[in-house]
Amino acid sequence: MLAPLISIDLIENAFKHADLQSSDAFISIIFEFRDDHFYLTVSNKISSKKPIEKEKSGIGVTTLENRLRIIYKNHFKLEKFIEGDVYIAHLKINLFEHKAQMLTAR
Repeated sequence: MLAPLISIDLIENAFKHADLQSSDAFISIIFEFRDDHFYLTVSNKISSKKPIEKEKSGIGVTTLENRLRIIYKNHFKLEKFIEGDVYIAHLKINLFEHKAQMLTAR
C-alpha cells in the first residue's frame, strides 16, 4: 500500500540542508504505522551556510506532492514548517482509505 521510495525526497532534503559539520547538527527520521495510517516525520537543524544556487533546484518537494496526489488522491497530508532553526516535514497517508478506493475502482 505504501508506494516505493515515497519517503526518499524528504529524507534526502534533510541531508542536503543540514550542516552535519556543526556540533549541534541533527537529522531525525521517524516512521510510524498506526491506526491504518503511515506517518513520516523528518526534521533537521537548518544549516547557517548559504546553499549553492542551482539552475533547476527546488523541484523535489513539488514533484513529491504531485506523486502523492496521483497515487493517494486526497488521502494524504504533507506539512512543511520551520520552528526556530529546525525544518520539519510531516507526511500522513491514510492507507485504509487508499486501499478502499483501490478496491472500489476495480
